[in-house]
Amino acid sequence: MKSKTEKKRALRHLTGKAGILLFSLLLAITLAPGPVRAASSGPGIWDFMVYGNYDLVSPNSGSVISNESAGVSSPAWNKFFSNGYGGGVGVAYWLNDVWAVRALAQTNLFTTPATEGGGSTQSSAFTGGLEAKLLGDPEFFLYAVIDAGGAFEANMPGQGFFGKTTASSWTTYADAGLGLNLSWVFLEVKAAYLPQTLAGGVSGGYGQNPLWYLPLTAGFVF
Repeated sequence: MKSKTEKKRALRHLTGKAGILLFSLLLAITLAPGPVRAASSGPGIWDFMVYGNYDLVSPNSGSVISNESAGVSSPAWNKFFSNGYGGGVGVAYWLNDVWAVRALAQTNLFTTPATEGGGSTQSSAFTGGLEAKLLGDPEFFLYAVIDAGGAFEANMPGQGFFGKTTASSWTTYADAGLGLNLSWVFLEVKAAYLPQTLAGGVSGGYGQNPLWYLPLTAGFVF
């Protein structure tokens, strides 16, 4: 039968071993290399995007209303809409080292100056597209992009994203341009096209000219 002294000695020995084991485990966790981020492109790689847009409205001198009645004067696009802004999210899947497919959802707001009646139009586009790498490596590269889909247009009397909708309708949407991927940051410059921007038409349903604008995009890719 062990004496109290032997029991204490055995307990200290066991405690010492446990302490050494715990210390070794903590040291291993501390010194272990952190997870390495996967490349931004390459066969089978997924990219998740969060981004913001600043939309340069085309200085088109055509009228908003294209088949207006006699004597009706309508403002030009460059007067009717100020430059817009917004943002969105997206996902891309790389088929190989050059080609990727992607899907995006975004919302942009275009405001109308008070001198042209005030209010705003919210344009929410949902698109699918293709990316093609032009040059660079898996992390830093220049690419071309094209997207197409539909956009939900909502006219509002206010100047913000949230407010009463006076009219809404769907239209098609398309854009194309160039992008630059810098590891976990990306930039894009595109030309976007909306056949109908003012929801439901204006002035009793008269037609309208399409809107061209340049979305300048900056965001993060994960």
